[in-house]
Amino acid sequence: MFIGRLGTQDVVVPANQSIIVNSPGPGLAKVYYLQNYSAGNILPVPSLQAILNAQQQTFGPFATAQTVRLEASAGCELEYVVGVQPSLAGLNAQPPINFKNLLDGGDMTVNPFQRNIPGLAAAGVIATAITNAITYFADRYFGIGAATSAILFSKVADLNVPGFNASLKFQRQAANADVNPIKMGQVIETADSVHLQGQPVTLSFWARTGLNYSGGNLSVQLYTGTGTNDTAANMVGGAWAGSATPINAQQALTGVMTRYQFTGVIPANATQVGFLLSLTPTGVAGADDSVYLNGFQLEVGSVATAYERRDAQVELEICQRYAWVTAEPAAGVVVGSGLNTGAANQLIYMATPVQLLKVPTVTVSAGTFKTNQAGVATATAITAGATHTPNAISVNGNSAGTAGQGTLLQGGGGSGYIIASADF
Repeated sequence: MFIGRLGTQDVVVPANQSIIVNSPGPGLAKVYYLQNYSAGNILPVPSLQAILNAQQQTFGPFATAQTVRLEASAGCELEYVVGVQPSLAGLNAQPPINFKNLLDGGDMTVNPFQRNIPGLAAAGVIATAITNAITYFADRYFGIGAATSAILFSKVADLNVPGFNASLKFQRQAANADVNPIKMGQVIETADSVHLQGQPVTLSFWARTGLNYSGGNLSVQLYTGTGTNDTAANMVGGAWAGSATPINAQQALTGVMTRYQFTGVIPANATQVGFLLSLTPTGVAGADDSVYLNGFQLEVGSVATAYERRDAQVELEICQRYAWVTAEPAAGVVVGSGLNTGAANQLIYMATPVQLLKVPTVTVSAGTFKTNQAGVATATAITAGATHTPNAISVNGNSAGTAGQGTLLQGGGGSGYIIASADF
């Protein structure tokens, strides 16, 4: 471990270990990997990995021993630590943000895919092709196109990248002839965006093309704005207040799953961030006119670091801040409780599992939901209630029953659902 000011210093990081480099104060520090380097024998070939300015970053773990060169400008203070799971705890360093990945649900293995249920999907594929309205399938990831677009999202098994077993397939539906751009992305809420002001960030993800891909280069954009929790539709339309694109790139894709990374600097006045991927198809779509995507990560720093793994339960709770989906369960399984407010009217209360970002928009599909009337499962056509909060929603029923009597909302084994969405 070294703490203090230095000009240049080479640090050997053993195989399967990492190095954390921290620049706690002002001044620029550069981190290089030294390729083909053996001290005293072969001149080092430096590969610039990061420029730090009052920042902390982890490099590794490395499959084989790696020599890392630290280079500090005059007056720049650096500190580092090497180990299997290194930590700067106890040093004069700013702790890393928890979590480093600002994007939610980026690992399609643990993304909850709450909408991948009967009534909304079949065999892992969204049931209704997306056109010109913001539509979600994988939690937190929306798609949008033109009025005559036909966009499909699907969760597909994919073992091309170790550590992942599923990808998000973003596809123009077979036989669709619309050649307007089709787009997908995610919007980050203001509270999670503000701390990025003035900092370099890196967006990274894995991608490969389908067998019939026609979309050419993938457009990769990171948007920023100066508003508060503005919508995905406004981002796509360039209508965010103070809209800027610190990342605006074109990326050629291949049929091999490859990790791509893009770096930009967030404006000092930015209060909202989001990313958008776009492709422009040509001709008539074949059976697999698609892109397979996984491992979305947005982090502070000028280089993509190891993908951050989050526990599936943690990822679920994060995603449920923006949407909570209740699929109709088996017959007799209770999902809510309430009251017969009249002889043929029910008001059902359902508490959300986490506090939502805002008062949600509630949509329902009646399926075969039932109300329990004095022990008897009774048919009902549920509708969204009139009032909701970030902590609870209401659903109406129309079963025949006794006014003033308590009741339960329960499944009938069908494909109904209730969605409380607070997403963008």
